[in-house]
Amino acid sequence: GVITIDAAGRVESFNPIAAQLLGWSHAEAQGLSLTEIFPIIDETTRERVEDPVQSCLRLGRTTAFGSHVVLLRRDGKELVIDHSATPIHDRDGRVVGAVMTFRDVTAQHRLAQQLTYQATHDALTGLVNRQEFERRLGLMLKHAKEQHLQHVLCYLDLDQFKVVNDTCGHSAGDELLRQLSALLKTRMRERDTLARLGGDEFAVLLET
Repeated sequence: GVITIDAAGRVESFNPIAAQLLGWSHAEAQGLSLTEIFPIIDETTRERVEDPVQSCLRLGRTTAFGSHVVLLRRDGKELVIDHSATPIHDRDGRVVGAVMTFRDVTAQHRLAQQLTYQATHDALTGLVNRQEFERRLGLMLKHAKEQHLQHVLCYLDLDQFKVVNDTCGHSAGDELLRQLSALLKTRMRERDTLARLGGDEFAVLLET
């Protein structure tokens, strides 16, 4: 999408792609403040993000923003976007407006999140996997040393789990692991970590 804004931050025009992404028609949006049709928030904090054009107009140069910004469409839907704004100068070099371009990267962002999740979680139980557990353990050890705190590490090993697999089959064993994981998670606090290390081995990090 492409939006043209005047020096006061009001919308002058935008292309059909911008209209589609924003949910506004050109006639409705023309003359409105950009913040009215282009409300954006930080993906993590959910706090409002500064109008990108204001930064561009203030600095007098192109400003670019990454893909951790969420656009709140007029219909309430949310799009993850990346965007940039470039100033428009007159013949005397004065900034008289700006052009902002933005694109919907929601699909790519969700794919990246999915890949990250798969890399850090066990496919069977959905728990943190060994690699991610070891990373968190390292951070907790560092935190304990720096802050002079004590945390708790628990190691869990299921007795005679092999019997379940041998007598009932691996599908039954997998279902047992899923149900046990779900049960254990109900006993955990939000800040604690429950991980499947592999096979029938689990571990718990209890943060003080």
